[in-house]
Amino acid sequence: MTTNAYNELNNLTEFYKKYLPINTFPWVMLSLASIAQFFAWWGGRYLFPNANLYTRVFLLWCVALVEFVILIPGIGASTEILGYSESYLAIIFKAFQLAIFFILNKLTLKSEFNKKHMLSFILMIMSVMIVAQTK
Repeated sequence: MTTNAYNELNNLTEFYKKYLPINTFPWVMLSLASIAQFFAWWGGRYLFPNANLYTRVFLLWCVALVEFVILIPGIGASTEILGYSESYLAIIFKAFQLAIFFILNKLTLKSEFNKKHMLSFILMIMSVMIVAQTK
């Protein structure tokens, strides 16, 4: 099924193909959206430490807008143009969200990880590897 956005999504993937292999498209778009999501959800204290609450909320919503500007076309092009299933993309995106959280949390917020965190990270990577076998 094609939608009214098909032509724009196709243009996006054609542009992407000029610079990177097209099979990396969902992975790159979902990981970039996950990075933006981390900062939109958890970055208030880190990005805007001196902002009052309502200013901080507004600024974080602007960061969340960046997330959706990346995520929505990424999912649309991945499903409509490249033929990836929504289930596959949802699992990959959730895994990226957690992986990005672990990495950026360690780098920016300096939170410590325990053995349960590491075990869950390993299990998450394993689940992504299982799902990655079926596009």
